[in-house]
Amino acid sequence: MTDSDGVRRRDFLKGVGVAAASSGLVVAQDKNPAPRPVRQKPTSRSKVKISLTLNGKKKSFDIDARTTLVDLLRENEHMTGTKKGCDHGACGACTVHVNGKRVLSCLTLAATINGENVATIEGISDGESLHPLQEAFLRCDAYQCGYCMRVEYEGKKKLKSANSADEVFGDGVETSLLAILANNGKLVGMYPGDFAVTFVAFGGLLVLASPDGERVVAARDFYRAPIDSFQYTTALRPNEVIKELHLPMTESLKRSMYFKVRDRSSYAFALASCSVGLQMNGNRIVAANVGLGGIASIPWHSAEAEQALVGESASDETFERAATAALADANPPSSLEFKVSLAKNTIVRALQIVRDQGPLNDEQLWAMQHGRG
Repeated sequence: MTDSDGVRRRDFLKGVGVAAASSGLVVAQDKNPAPRPVRQKPTSRSKVKISLTLNGKKKSFDIDARTTLVDLLRENEHMTGTKKGCDHGACGACTVHVNGKRVLSCLTLAATINGENVATIEGISDGESLHPLQEAFLRCDAYQCGYCMRVEYEGKKKLKSANSADEVFGDGVETSLLAILANNGKLVGMYPGDFAVTFVAFGGLLVLASPDGERVVAARDFYRAPIDSFQYTTALRPNEVIKELHLPMTESLKRSMYFKVRDRSSYAFALASCSVGLQMNGNRIVAANVGLGGIASIPWHSAEAEQALVGESASDETFERAATAALADANPPSSLEFKVSLAKNTIVRALQIVRDQGPLNDEQLWAMQHGRG
């Protein structure tokens, strides 16, 4: 990538580093420094020869056996679209596809995928012409996370040639971040946020401001599921910003919790989440709030689950009926059927905790968030 003057960003940053190193800065040194450990040079036995199909082209490499895939891509092939972020497999910025499956390249030794097919974000361009998805990421200065880029492109490409939902939800497309609710029969990404799930579940209000004045919009009307596109929209008008958020303090909010299921304890979007609240009179449910995250294209309010709860006893059977009602309209992509059961179990578990323990304190929440609850 170059800017309008033809200067590569990476070369510019390297130049800045060289300038800083030669600027005459003086650093205090220890008069008796500890001896530096002698680094062993790799022997010929640590070298391996591998071949890959990289974005459709056959490539051969003679590399150190310890070389990770992200280093091979960035240092050997200068494919810097694959980012080296945390280097611990947590952030997802190093994500590439190997044989059509999502792989964290910072945790993958290049030697272990000898002969495989590797696809990076660079592979979606047509020569020097960027794909519209790449142009959008540049134009909007999108964050580095590589999780969604390839998924969005593959979903759109497959949709163009598909004649039915069955064809759209076929094999070979990474689906773990796709919505199973409010997807309109398309490959649509799930809404990844947390706060908005509670805000929608408990009937929050947004004050929107513009040069023409202010207006109030209900959170449940603010987010709009995609119909003819692959991205949710909002009720924001041109030149309008969110000025205030209001969340009414109801009895069910006082007895509530947000429950999030992830595939690791940090730096991960929800596989399924829910925000639930109950107002109880003895064992009878007087009022209920249920919002879902990680499974729909927008923060999802489940009026069906609430209706199944109100007026009933707070039993496990009632909770299971509410969970079934919440997922009645689920339309999961192929290989994502498990999220229907996962979402149901998430709802039931959250309702059980609210019923049995009430609102959790900060220490209990921390333990649960870190897999110790």
